[in-house]
Amino acid sequence: MPTNPPRPTRRSPLLALVKVVLSLLWLALVVVVPLLGAWVASSLAAHAGASTRLALASGLLLFPVLPVLWESFAAWRRARKAPGRKRFLTLTDRLVLRTLFVSLLFVGVLLARDPRRAFEALNGRGDWMLDGRHDRRAESARRGLFWLAAKSAWLYRLTDDNPVHDDTHHRQPTPRPLPERAFSIAAATPPPPESTTAAPAAPSPPEPPLEAPRPRDPHAWPWPVDGLHPAVLALTPADETSPRAVGRFLAARERDPWQLARAVHDYVADRVAYDVRSYRRGVYPPQDADTVFRTHLSVCAGYAALFEAVGRAAGLTVRTVEGRARYMVTEGMGEGHAWNAVKLDGRWYLIDTTWDAGGVDTDGFHKGYHTYYFLTPPEALLATHYPDEARWQLLPVARTPGEYMRAPALEPGFFANGLRLIAPTRAESDARGSVEVTLDNPQAVFVRVTVHAEGEMAVECALTGAEHLTARCPLTGDDAHEVTVYATRERYAYFEQLGSLRVHNR
Repeated sequence: MPTNPPRPTRRSPLLALVKVVLSLLWLALVVVVPLLGAWVASSLAAHAGASTRLALASGLLLFPVLPVLWESFAAWRRARKAPGRKRFLTLTDRLVLRTLFVSLLFVGVLLARDPRRAFEALNGRGDWMLDGRHDRRAESARRGLFWLAAKSAWLYRLTDDNPVHDDTHHRQPTPRPLPERAFSIAAATPPPPESTTAAPAAPSPPEPPLEAPRPRDPHAWPWPVDGLHPAVLALTPADETSPRAVGRFLAARERDPWQLARAVHDYVADRVAYDVRSYRRGVYPPQDADTVFRTHLSVCAGYAALFEAVGRAAGLTVRTVEGRARYMVTEGMGEGHAWNAVKLDGRWYLIDTTWDAGGVDTDGFHKGYHTYYFLTPPEALLATHYPDEARWQLLPVARTPGEYMRAPALEPGFFANGLRLIAPTRAESDARGSVEVTLDNPQAVFVRVTVHAEGEMAVECALTGAEHLTARCPLTGDDAHEVTVYATRERYAYFEQLGSLRVHNR
């Protein structure tokens, strides 16, 4: 009796669709992973000022050059040792696996060599291929690239060396470098000599109490540099026995909470010197308030601890803010730092007594009291300070680490002088032969702009305009150039450094 032939198995359309989708995803990895490697390599090159073309060529090596060569070599060896033996995987599957292995190894090596630099490169120059383009498609691509770059934040956390996260204080905090100052060529009267004192700051001698400062708008920043608060000047050794005693004394002499916060700020900024020796050795003594009060010497953690202790004793609501701070664009996220937040009339304000106490150079600490970092507007402080907790940015919408690094490193004095940077708007950019820096200057302050490559003398940039300034800066050689902005309100005076930009001459 004849038997019926077996019926062909009918494949489910859904199963077939799933197989097709998985196959497409599998093949897509051949394109996506090598592109990822090329993007990482080219971003690192752009950040370093190197050729991006060589980095992009790595994409061709990742696929198809190296995988095909690997497959050809494996086929040759197999033909010699086991000719005719059936392969378990198809040629396509083998190429995909080899491509994934080579690409992931390449990306892993790039990230492992310097995780922090990779994080800074992706978030700072990850859109280098879109330089000069601002159409809708370019902006959409830019947002996508930086969204992907933000996912590399684990590299930043992996290399976190913030000293305030380390109870042993064996890691480096951020002192404020002594700002560079350029004297006006047309100056008629020599400036007063700068202090060269490197020893710990001694308490100011007691003076007769002065009249209380006149009432002022507490939101009018910066506060005038008109000397230390009268309550601080009235302190005697008998009153200055502990942080708690100082806080109570200041509170008894000053009833206005805004002025009381100023008194605490002035006390810490005046009494404490930056511990340059410990900073340079990388080993720090205890940074608690009592130790700092006794030694008059500390790094940023000690300044913040003393401000918090004295402020709380005076009845203020104070917190210590931990994060990073930078002075130049080239410092990326910057080094570990600590500052304070104080609550006044129901709102939080930011204070950095470390950077208001003075600056550090090769000779040591130079005492130089200021108020730029007292109740600084969040937008101005965030140009150089980035807190670990987003809430201490005090902004309606918190900025990401990438947005912080992409913004120019501008001092609060830049904003205090009413200046506004129009272009370039990025901390790091490319140019060819020259770069134009455009500023709004509604207060008509005197501005200077210089440019220099590493190891070379600074060159003056040609300025045109008054309230709308344009500085044309020449670029020489292939090195990265630092463009520095200076300003002063007086024609015959020092021009204080207020910010810097990094430009690569392509």
